[in-house]
Amino acid sequence: MRHKKLISTMLSGVAAGLILAIRVHAQQATPPDTAPTTQSIKLERDTVQSSAAHHYNSPAERANDALIITEVKTSLADQGITDRYPVAVDCDHGTVQLTGVVASPDDAKQAVALAQNIKGVVDVKNQLTWR
Repeated sequence: MRHKKLISTMLSGVAAGLILAIRVHAQQATPPDTAPTTQSIKLERDTVQSSAAHHYNSPAERANDALIITEVKTSLADQGITDRYPVAVDCDHGTVQLTGVVASPDDAKQAVALAQNIKGVVDVKNQLTWR
């Protein structure tokens, strides 16, 4: 009986986490069959813009891309690559696109390597610049 309660509690937590991730992504995602959205980040003089229209066959595909985006952003932040620099991360069916500004060419290479090491990433398109 005790194990059933523990498993039930764990599953509830996982379900709540998934629902939260889907809600967050839904707020950021482009609705299907609409014009592409443009997102902008402005930091001092640097700006980054990203626009894309994604067509998913299921909510699971959309959620998978959202998870990849979250994991790439977290990895970049953990390594300090996006500290004080605008970087946009997008994902379409496992293909990650990095756009924006980083501190150096080495940071751009590291960002690509970090993204490539995320589970589910099939390709990384690097559009990062540096100053």
